[in-house]
Amino acid sequence: MRVSRRVSNLALLVVVVLVLLSGLASWLVVAPAQRWVVAGHGAAGLAVLGLIRFKAPVVRSGLRRSRGSRWASVVLAVLTVLALASGVLHSTGLAVWAPGGQRTMWWHVATGLALVPLLAWHTLARRQRPRRDDLDRRIVLRVGGLGVLAAAGWLALEGAVRAGGLPGARRRPTGSYLQALPQPTIWLADRVPAGTDAPGWTVSVRDDDGPRTLALADLAALPRTEVRAVIDCTSGWASEQDWSGVALDDLVRGADGGRSVVVRSATGYSRRFAPDELDGLLLATAMAGEPLRRRLGAPVRLVAPGRRGFWWVKWVVAVEVEDAPSWWQPPLPLQ
Repeated sequence: MRVSRRVSNLALLVVVVLVLLSGLASWLVVAPAQRWVVAGHGAAGLAVLGLIRFKAPVVRSGLRRSRGSRWASVVLAVLTVLALASGVLHSTGLAVWAPGGQRTMWWHVATGLALVPLLAWHTLARRQRPRRDDLDRRIVLRVGGLGVLAAAGWLALEGAVRAGGLPGARRRPTGSYLQALPQPTIWLADRVPAGTDAPGWTVSVRDDDGPRTLALADLAALPRTEVRAVIDCTSGWASEQDWSGVALDDLVRGADGGRSVVVRSATGYSRRFAPDELDGLLLATAMAGEPLRRRLGAPVRLVAPGRRGFWWVKWVVAVEVEDAPSWWQPPLPLQ
């Protein structure tokens, strides 16, 4: 099958963008019914592999030219290979852990995000305008055929993983692997802040009852609630634990109408919740019958059952009712 260089470049760009968007969308997956998002991401990744044979002559031709920006193109290619390889290794379970003490999913996400600025630069530097004849019948059929082959390839890979009894067969719908204990994460600004081991740690609350400050002893004196919930991190792990603390709907007053409740961390990170979402949320101070560890969010962290790990705010210092609606925040973490 012959495909022009321009068409192969445009097709690869479209597929890579689909890979990036579906990868970000997979961070929102929480239920088995949403597994198709993760499946689509995997199929799109296999489609990239299928287009490499058409892109290879373009790459070889570009490397023979003397360009000052050639190094950036090489880095782009290397990161693409690493992102694809780490994704396959994680999904099959052939290598769950990678160099640096991080899971292969962490490297998959990191290399994928690193691709974004390089891909934007490459697209602008090698601009190729779409043409009307790019959507002729033959090209549409070929693109459709590639999509079918990618989906079939993903199904075949999943079948081989299950038939071979590989660890990937035990993944959750999100693609994460269950483990005995939560794993301390180091993503973005997720660093242990100063003062977490100090007895003077406080949580400020602002609601219709007015502002107040609760010390750890004050939280301990409130009615205790226990919740068994799975924390599922976007770096590829999950852990089911018994959490103990203060129910958020017992603590906050006046979060109704179009208002929302913001839970803030000492790092500056925060997530916003609608009033009807407070039921089940917990300000936890203990896990599995033991006080929380510092790297897991001690002395106080949010437990948000049914939500991915980036909703589970660690090192909580404030809970505030605000007039802004719950959707007034980035859908994914930006820090």
